[in-house]
Amino acid sequence: MIQNHFHTTPKFIRTDNGPKFMLSNFYSSHGITHQKSCVETPQQNGRVERKHQHTLNVGRALLYQSKLPPSYWSYVIQHAVFLINRVPTPTLNNQSPYFVLHHKLPDNTLFKVFGCLCYASTLHSHRTKLNHRARKSIFIGYQSGYKGFTLYNLHSREIFISRHVTFHEHFLPYPHTSSSTSPDSQYFSHHPSSPDDTILHSPPIIDDIIAPHHPFPDPTPPPSPILRIVP
Repeated sequence: MIQNHFHTTPKFIRTDNGPKFMLSNFYSSHGITHQKSCVETPQQNGRVERKHQHTLNVGRALLYQSKLPPSYWSYVIQHAVFLINRVPTPTLNNQSPYFVLHHKLPDNTLFKVFGCLCYASTLHSHRTKLNHRARKSIFIGYQSGYKGFTLYNLHSREIFISRHVTFHEHFLPYPHTSSSTSPDSQYFSHHPSSPDDTILHSPPIIDDIIAPHHPFPDPTPPPSPILRIVP
């Protein structure tokens, strides 16, 4: 990917001694030197360790502000990296990593408040005249390869991608609970309805995300029409 998109070749890869990094055949076939840190010496891989801490700091801030449970950690970390790559840093002379890599400014219109309230337009083919025109959701980031937003439906409890979204960034609708419930092992998966509305796997369900449903009483029937006889 680096060779194809950026026309350069990695020459060194520095990692710890994790088994997932031991790709000696791959490194030798591409002329890459694999540098490994000594056991219990993380300072030899200091840049990665500091960036790892930076990513976790931003991720925790997003998680606590949005009130989302830890089961959403993958979306939180992915969004944290998205923000870090597009924010100027003194390390790069007050330029963003995105600008240094792509030689163009990032699109600032994509910045949305993580965990904010939003409404995604429903599909025309799946609604009637009396159906809802939007779904109440939470913004939880982006999905690579799509020009859309990753959302969590507050009613159906599914994660999907949609392009047509209206954001209310000053509202964080996920309910905060004092009692922590153990995450369930259930995951909801649905087939995509269309390329513009892709449904992904849902994280573990939190039982108290929506208030218990109380059935409404039967509506009062309209009064019978009064027939008036005028002499």
